[in-house]
Amino acid sequence: MGLRVGVWAPVWGTFLVQREPPDEVREASFAHNARYIQRAEELGFDSTLLLDRSLNGIKGVGAPVLEAWITAAALATLTRSIELIVASKSAYRHPALVAQMGANIDQISGGRFAINIVSGWWGLEHEMAGIPFPPHDERYDLSEEVIKVLKGYWTKEEFDFEGKYFQITGGVTSPKPLRKPWPVFYFGGESTAALKLAGKAADVFLFNGRPLEDARALMGAVNEEAAAHGRTVGHGMSTFVVCRETDEDAQAELVRLRSLIGEVAPIRGADKAVQHRKTSVQADRVGTNGGTAAGLVGSPSTVAERMLAFHESGVDLFLLQFHPMFEELERFASEVMPLLPLREPSGAKGNAISH
Repeated sequence: MGLRVGVWAPVWGTFLVQREPPDEVREASFAHNARYIQRAEELGFDSTLLLDRSLNGIKGVGAPVLEAWITAAALATLTRSIELIVASKSAYRHPALVAQMGANIDQISGGRFAINIVSGWWGLEHEMAGIPFPPHDERYDLSEEVIKVLKGYWTKEEFDFEGKYFQITGGVTSPKPLRKPWPVFYFGGESTAALKLAGKAADVFLFNGRPLEDARALMGAVNEEAAAHGRTVGHGMSTFVVCRETDEDAQAELVRLRSLIGEVAPIRGADKAVQHRKTSVQADRVGTNGGTAAGLVGSPSTVAERMLAFHESGVDLFLLQFHPMFEELERFASEVMPLLPLREPSGAKGNAISH
């Protein structure tokens, strides 16, 4: 199977991790996001991820951030082939509402909706809204119930569910999603609880960028869990790309990007037990969710070779970040993508992931 490339939607602004005055975060607008995702689609990118945040954890709590689900619904009418992966915090959104919203976005988009189940790490979002924020492992138990409830809504005409966190009586959602048997479930995390749930219930395990050997170990752990349940799981990785004509030029550009970064926006209320916050905090703050840790910094051939090494180890989807966004999106599409064995973007109604 060919690999897929996608982009992060800039729902919170640029991917440089620094505090910025709210009125200067111009990229966190719908107009900017729409132009960026439309151009990515035109260039052949397969997917886009919309982060579920009620507060801006990159530029500061008072900075603008787009609401993922409203943005995805609007993008569904402005795009034709790109997969819309919408994140959903399990402890923040009730699955009955998520089921209806997801099914409707899938209908609007012609079968291009997917969901990224997020167990969450930022308690401040919950505290400010008066929404309970369970302890770490309980959030994964809750996420497991959310997945079961969503699958029930999306595959059954009517269903009941009796869980610890959710009770559904005569649950109905109509119309159903077009994607069958259900929209793709992306899921991430690095703790033992996360890896177990990924192997048990995810369609695609989505993880933060890291060195190749570390990625192999993480994917191997999920694959073992999946095999124990008689199933297989795909893998996706988030990463920031710095590409220039030569490896030396790319390293110089990385140094330049680091020099642009100013004061870090403080993060209050982060759960210190969350593993990915321990392992994937970027020292240089160039990019989020692993940043440049995967090493996709170099000439087009170097970047392509490193992506192929990840792909041969199991990564099916790369969700990419760039800066400056449009210029580097164009560069990657024209100079790196021709070197990759890409799968044709399908815009398909089916879910080809093995269960």
